[in-house]
Amino acid sequence: MSTTRIAALLGLAAAAACSSASGDTPPATLAERGAGRPTVAADARTGGAYVAWVADSAGTPGVYLARVAPDGAPGAPTRVNDLAGDASTHDQAPPQVALGPRGEVYVAWQRSTPVPGRPFPASDLRFARSEDGGRTWAPAVTVNDDAGGPPSSHTFHNLAVAPDGAVYVSWIDSRERDRVRVERIVAGVPKPAPADGHGHGGHAAAEAGLPGPEIRVARSTDGGRSWGRSVVVDADACPCCRTALAVGPDGAVYVAWRKVFPGDVRDVVVARRAPGEMRFSAPVRVHEDGWVFPGCPHAGPSLAVDGTGRVHVAWYTGREGRQGLWHASADAAVLRFGEPRALLTGGWVPPSQARVAADADGAWIAWEDRREQEAKLLLGRVDGAGRPRVADRDAARGKLPDLASAGGGRVLAWEDGGAVRVRRAGR
Repeated sequence: MSTTRIAALLGLAAAAACSSASGDTPPATLAERGAGRPTVAADARTGGAYVAWVADSAGTPGVYLARVAPDGAPGAPTRVNDLAGDASTHDQAPPQVALGPRGEVYVAWQRSTPVPGRPFPASDLRFARSEDGGRTWAPAVTVNDDAGGPPSSHTFHNLAVAPDGAVYVSWIDSRERDRVRVERIVAGVPKPAPADGHGHGGHAAAEAGLPGPEIRVARSTDGGRSWGRSVVVDADACPCCRTALAVGPDGAVYVAWRKVFPGDVRDVVVARRAPGEMRFSAPVRVHEDGWVFPGCPHAGPSLAVDGTGRVHVAWYTGREGRQGLWHASADAAVLRFGEPRALLTGGWVPPSQARVAADADGAWIAWEDRREQEAKLLLGRVDGAGRPRVADRDAARGKLPDLASAGGGRVLAWEDGGAVRVRRAGR
């Protein structure tokens, strides 16, 4: 498909919107309709950025990417997946974009496959690379190391690149859970009712006697051309909240997720893999929210490591008396998180998303406020003492924000009623 036709299909156009009071660039529209779930990566070398999203073109979903120039002007989008229909997504599994040390553009996404007899599809993780700024793409490869085996779920993923160029993907994996389930069926053991009523092959709350979904991480040392065996970080993950992945300046790898503790407590944890080590540390609770919830909130954490070596986490909890969005930070080597600071609390706060982007000496956060009929996005800065302050109370109208920081500037992407928008923010 030609670039011209893709642009026409997605309705590429600059949005006729005024810049904010802070003097940021006006929003640009990357896809006008039938699109959403964007993620963004900032290019510190050039000051530009790359946005990936999913759009439905002529009834077939595809992963698309566009470069955004330093002045905020968007380029023409290209389709990332080389095979038509080789893409699917949901709010907690958007296509993820990251940049390599020489400007390589990487995108990881989910592909779903219907399975007879199952109400929900199996899924694999796909990955493609571009060496010319996203203009052309190498054929996609599969990340999960059990591809071609029994169908299972590999989703709720994230993507990060280390200073040495190694590429990492994290996800929630249900292969062991499904293996035990199949053994039960073969043995004639009656199927227990799922705790939350979903019965969703790896996406539901734990069924009695079945292992919980695992957190896995895979690494590529050749720019994503091939992938090694995945490493199990932990089990008993909350099965419908996306993972978060980050790499520190020293090459340490961090992964965050929502873990299920005894009593259906679902709190956010972080594990660390030190440079040169193979295994991840035991998960550390970011805060003991003690949120008891026998279901899936569909609100995963966000994670970033700044240039000073502090780990920043933003997350949602529905715990009574603490309901809302929070931020906490910790020294990267110790992982002892300080007291959380509120981003959005008070009254009823539905499950919401927040995204953290670190820079040389701190972090920025974009988050949703869904308490009114029209959702809006806010932007805040975390100071050296770990206190978040609002920098823009009306950063955008829409939902599902993603945020990237590089070269002293921020880039915010979001979904707005079937459109994908982007702008420079928080200068």
